[in-house]
Amino acid sequence: MAERSSNGKVLAGAVAVLLVLAMVMVILSPLRPTTVQAQTVREFFLTARPTQITLSSGVVWDAWTYNGTVPGPTLRVRVGDLVKVHFTNTLDRIHSIHVHGLRYTIENDGSQAYPDSMPGPGQTYTYTYEATRPGLFYYHCHSSDGATISHHIQKGLFGAIIVYPADQWPPVTDYEFVQFFGEAPLAAGLAYHINGAQAYEHTLYDLINDQGYAQAVQTLKGLGLPVVPVGTELTFYLVAIGDQTHSWHMHGGSPVFVNGEPVEGDVIPMVPGTAAVAKVRVVNPGIWLIHCHVVFHADMGMVTLVIAE
Repeated sequence: MAERSSNGKVLAGAVAVLLVLAMVMVILSPLRPTTVQAQTVREFFLTARPTQITLSSGVVWDAWTYNGTVPGPTLRVRVGDLVKVHFTNTLDRIHSIHVHGLRYTIENDGSQAYPDSMPGPGQTYTYTYEATRPGLFYYHCHSSDGATISHHIQKGLFGAIIVYPADQWPPVTDYEFVQFFGEAPLAAGLAYHINGAQAYEHTLYDLINDQGYAQAVQTLKGLGLPVVPVGTELTFYLVAIGDQTHSWHMHGGSPVFVNGEPVEGDVIPMVPGTAAVAKVRVVNPGIWLIHCHVVFHADMGMVTLVIAE
């Protein structure tokens, strides 16, 4: 009994000491310097408006666009940012902005689940999101006013969102390329395009035959084709925005990596709605083709180029 009583006194004493220490910590803690980092707010202004896009020579697309381009502006933010998008609809039917990859409340869904987030003609709406994880995401219209949702998207209302890790800000974007693979609805049928533009391999063949290789390089530079240094790592942000399966293939045999893993066959498959970040370090100089390897799509214009030197 005496031993049990002694143990009880020891335990009670220990508890008393812990309580005193806890009180001291509570009293002293306000005196410790604290650092609070404010959440950065990044704001973007997007306007839905009609724009005539020249897909290729003689082929004009009456597109619906964000800010007059297809794709719309790339929204670059970093993890931890609060993102505000101020949207103005100048088109003649309801449109919206629906995002993938950012976190938001229902009021910011931009879909039929919250109609107030889909402004009508002449109206504006501000969406608020949180960037919680790094990666490639995108935004698009989710309206079905007067046409299907897929039609609203195919008409050109889409754009990329790139969320960078907090420690990689500001980003270096010199050798980053955003590429959307889509189908534009024309009176004659669907036009396969990359970023609202078409190119044809037989046209490149004719250009080089007519001008010679060296002069053709200069002509292509004059047309604004991207020029990259050999050995530089390129980052391609790829999105299949249409309703059909596409794929991405770059000529030259330079190793292609997605999520650090080598891509078998140097072809990245993309089912509708998917996104991928490809890393390539170009080994040799040249005019390098990039195209959909659903070859019929490439035959129909889903082609672009990069010049390495």
